[in-house]
Formats: sequence, C-alpha cells, structure tokens
Amino acid sequence: MRLKLHHQILIAMLVGAGVGLPLNILAESGTIDAYWPRTVAAYGKGVGDVFLRLLSMIVAPLILASLVSGITSTGSLSGLARLGGRTLTYYLTTSMLAIITGIVAFNIIQPGTHGNIELIEASREAVTMDVVQTGAGLAETLWNQVFNLIPANPFHALSDPSNKSILGVIFFAVMFGVFITIVGGEVGELLTKVFNGVFEVMMKMTMFIIKFAPAGVLGFMLYASAGKGLGVFVALGWYVLTVAIALTFHAVITLPLICIVLGRRSPLKFFQSMSPALLTAFSTASSNGTLPLTITCVEKRAGISNRISSFVLPLGATVNMDGTALYEVVAVLFIAQVTPDVDLTVGQQVIVAITALFASIGAAGIPHAGTVMMVVVLGAVGLPLDGIGLILAVDRVLDMYRTSINVWSDSTACAVMARFESPGGTDPPDAPTESP
Repeated sequence: MRLKLHHQILIAMLVGAGVGLPLNILAESGTIDAYWPRTVAAYGKGVGDVFLRLLSMIVAPLILASLVSGITSTGSLSGLARLGGRTLTYYLTTSMLAIITGIVAFNIIQPGTHGNIELIEASREAVTMDVVQTGAGLAETLWNQVFNLIPANPFHALSDPSNKSILGVIFFAVMFGVFITIVGGEVGELLTKVFNGVFEVMMKMTMFIIKFAPAGVLGFMLYASAGKGLGVFVALGWYVLTVAIALTFHAVITLPLICIVLGRRSPLKFFQSMSPALLTAFSTASSNGTLPLTITCVEKRAGISNRISSFVLPLGATVNMDGTALYEVVAVLFIAQVTPDVDLTVGQQVIVAITALFASIGAAGIPHAGTVMMVVVLGAVGLPLDGIGLILAVDRVLDMYRTSINVWSDSTACAVMARFESPGGTDPPDAPTESP
C-alpha cells in the first residue's frame, strides 16, 4: 500500500534527524572527524534547496493565475472588498493574540534569569553587516511595505528569483482581475477562460513537484540536525523552551478554538488535511516556498474553494506572521533580560508588542526574515543590535517551528473565511480529503 504524502514527509523528517543527530554527536565527542557531519549537512542542504527552488519557481505564476481566476469567478467587486476586510482583520487579530501569548509566557518563565550569561555569550554568532544594515525605523519599514506593494514592472516582480516581490504580484493580479470583471463582455469571458486554464495547468505542475517533497524534507532535516546538533540548546535552553511553549499554545489552543468557533470545523481533521503543508513548512522554514502545497491542501484535501484560497493564502504568506511576531517579542525581551543594566517596564513591553505586530507584517515569507525584522523591534526600545547574535545559534530550528505556525494560521484563516463567505454562511465542513 502506498503511503500518503504526509506520512512520507514525516518518515523523511525522522530519518533525517535519526541520521544527522548521531553524526553530530559522534563528531563532537571526537569519535569521527567533523568532516562527515559537515559533508552530510552540505549534501542535505543541496537536495533541500533543489526542492525549494522547484517550489519557488511556481510561486509567482501560481499566485497570478490563482488570484485572477478567483477574482473573475466572483463576479462581484463588493464581495472581494468584504473578503479583503475580513481577512486583514483576522490576520491582525491572530498576530496580536500570538504576541500576547509570547509576552505572558516570557513573564512566567523568565528565561534570561535561568541561563548562564557566560555560556550564552559563548554561543554567540557574529551578526553580519547585512542584518544590521537592513535595520530601519518602524515608519520606514511600513512605508517600504506599502511602496513595494506597487510593482514598477509587474514582469520583473513575476521573475524575481528571491520571491521578495510577491506583494507586487498580488497587487497586479488583483488589479488585473478587477478590471477584467469591469470590462466584461467577450473580452472578459476570454481572459477568464485563459486564466482558468493557466490555473489548472499550474495546479497540475504543483501536484507533480509536490511528489518530491519527502526528498526535500529529508535533505533539510539532515542539514539542520547534522549541521547544528543539540549542543547549542544547552546555553539557550530556557529561551528555546519559552518560545516553543508559547508557539505550541498558539498552535494547539488559540488557533483550534478559532477554527471551532468561527470556522465551524474540527481542528483535528483540518490539521490532518493541512499536514503535508505544515510538515513542509517546518522543514523548509519558508512560508512562500510552501505556498503551492498550502493551496493544494486547502483546496484538494480541505474542500475550500479557490475563490477563498486564491486570495487569503497569498496575502497571508506575505503579511500574516503569527509565529514570527511571537518569536520577535520573546527574543527581544530575552535579549533585554540578559543585557546588563536593562529592565524593560510594562510600557516598554507594550511598545515591543506593537512594534513586533507591524514588523511581522513587513517580514517576507523567507528563512530568517524574522531575525532581520528584529532589528526594528530592538531599535524601538533602544537595545543594542548585536544582541541578535545571542540567539542566532538556535534561530534555524525556531524558524522552522514558527514558519509552520504561520502556515497553520493562514490555513485557519481560509476555514474561517470559507464559513463567512460561502452562500448561506457555511462551507462544507471537513470535506472528504484527497491526497495530493
């Protein structure tokens, strides 16, 4: 019997960790040369990068075709505006709930008071000038996000290899879909059919690429486990524990409650439907890279219409970063706690919360974007930028976890919007799943 995709991905993760961690431990004990885990990590990253490159290749055209197809199929501009307003309200609300969860967890656990400052300093990694130079004020960050919403050249935005211009693709696709609807007539019908056809082709291509997900996940897990191992968690254990507890609470309490109360769906069944996307997000640490698989799971496995997913998911992959916002808050508070002569007041923690909310909106859905945006949050309360170096050692693993939370929140948004936007106020709950 052929294993389902999410089972294949889970096995690949376990095999990657099962091979990589022992190699790292043996190298640290001197039993084998450090060359072996480094080599395995490098080859693993190479395999994972190929898979992520394949996913990245289809992100922009898939978003363009999906959005235009979804908008032209609605036939109502007022409906599109209503969906947009509800989606943005949801994203801001869940991000703030995640931030509050992070602040509460930090103040209960107080991770900075448990760690040995000398061990923490010993685990410091150099902060590259690229990270520091990326730092900008909150107003400038938000303005850049708004400004970059409008692409100077939509073809350049579509061909951007880094997928940092996704907002520009979304903006152009929405405008193009809206004006196809306005023009209407034979031209409108023709273009609608064309983009519906392009969308079908892109989905077929997506389904083909997704078959290679287990190999990509295996590669990334080898890279993470063989390259870093468990040693970095010794000094930063309480910090990692605080972030993990807060993220887990948001994932298994807050979002499932929203799924039940607002989405009227079983969170367990919905989670099972989204499991291939969530496991891939965990291993790749890229919500943009996982987007094609997220769309596939939402539509094929959870039974949510393309009209909802084509708008909610691309927007969420760019501006909805629950996990990133929570992580930034805990990280900044931790840096403040281990910095001599610094004690953030309640008012300053509120400033951190508000800044993290807006900074998370400005964070691109790419690996380590949250770390770069942390520069903004540190600057808001006057903390030194080199404090980022304290936590970079464990950032990759935490990045994997918080990315999966970002994707889980985006998916839950689809369930909520499907309930409110479908005729009669309901969407078929827990539709029969189809293995992608």
